[in-house]
Amino acid sequence: MREEVEIEPLTRVEGHGKVRIFIQKGRVERVQLSIFESPRFFEKFLEGIPAEEAPRITGRICGICYVAHDLASVKAVEDAWNVKPPEAAVKLRRLLHMGGYISSHTLHLVFLAVPDLLDVPQRDFRGLNTAKPALLNNAVRLREVGLEVTKVIGGRVIHPVAVVPGGMAKPLTEESRLKLLDAMQNALPLSKEISDLLFEIAESKREVMEEYPRFATHYIGLTNNGLHEIYDGEVSVMSPQGKVETEFHPREYLQYIIEETMPHSYVKYPYVKLSSIDKGMYRVGALARLNVADDFSPPLASELLDRYRGIFGRPAHSVAAYNLARSIELVHVTELAIEILRDKDITSDTTRTPVTPIEGTGVGVVEAPRGVLIHHYETDAKGYIRRANLIVATGHNIPALEESIMDTATKFIPKVDRERALWILEKVVRAYDPCISCATHMVEIVENNEYR
Repeated sequence: MREEVEIEPLTRVEGHGKVRIFIQKGRVERVQLSIFESPRFFEKFLEGIPAEEAPRITGRICGICYVAHDLASVKAVEDAWNVKPPEAAVKLRRLLHMGGYISSHTLHLVFLAVPDLLDVPQRDFRGLNTAKPALLNNAVRLREVGLEVTKVIGGRVIHPVAVVPGGMAKPLTEESRLKLLDAMQNALPLSKEISDLLFEIAESKREVMEEYPRFATHYIGLTNNGLHEIYDGEVSVMSPQGKVETEFHPREYLQYIIEETMPHSYVKYPYVKLSSIDKGMYRVGALARLNVADDFSPPLASELLDRYRGIFGRPAHSVAAYNLARSIELVHVTELAIEILRDKDITSDTTRTPVTPIEGTGVGVVEAPRGVLIHHYETDAKGYIRRANLIVATGHNIPALEESIMDTATKFIPKVDRERALWILEKVVRAYDPCISCATHMVEIVENNEYR
């Protein structure tokens, strides 16, 4: 007997893909996460171009995480050319990155994830608008603040142009600083409202939380002296038991991360290298960042972290923790943005260090909203890129995402209504907030007795 059930397109994620679930005699045999967006060859596009153009090109990889790609790219170029940007430029970059987090996390949490968690007439933003119109309106306002930061600091709302090797192409005016500060202060209660809602759901809807799989993996994320970090720092690797096994400089990533190809996917599957013979599955993103970090620096996010760990523990293994972790980060980056905007030094005219192209190798790592983002370039003596390697945030999570699908399919497909089982599978995938265009995969069921 052979049965095929397909969900296509997978909704409320960025990009296109599907999941294939193979069933024999009513039992789930295996799953495949199949990304069927065409391979995009960005690494090949970069070969032979002036390295200073790389941020403009790689920012086009994604229409959501473009700021993160800009920053990882420019950091790789600066690392290859031994360039250190001025302090004011670094603060502006951090602020720009926080704007990207605000717009991305708000988009995912309210428009994509929350409809899965509430009893609404329609499980999309239209149903949410019926049930909680004020929340939806406030989310639109909050996302606009993030986009305004991108526009003012980066020069454009989409694909900013101000991030350049050596720093930033233009300083921030005092007038713009004050306007952004006012907007961000108004944004803090909006971000807290979203976090409060996610906490309410996590604490009161245990049956909803239990529909998400829970399994142990390694976790990888940036930290800075043990604190939560999104722009610069050491890469921390936490064991499934919650022990930080190692911290390494971004340049050393090839010693710890290996990639494998799979015939059913255009995405390379990464694993953390534990020894010369062992490899381990790991996760990145908000869940991993809150696992590897000891604390947040701003007080409000620190209080929320304690409350979060009271629900999920440390390390948190449940996929359900992803959305709550993002909501805490939303509050965190809003707090940090206010701190930076209160600093008048960010209006300094010194925002760029002169650069001289040289032959070199550079690695730039930032925490994109979806996880660790790695850009690795080799340049020749004229500053042209000879070779490039990118490991994007969603790519890191693909093996764990398949494990989540397998766990969920095994638990629900034999036991509940088929339509409900497939919806649960979709919402588990959505919890990872995959950016398929970046990863360049999501539900088809195949029941097959030919394996006998």
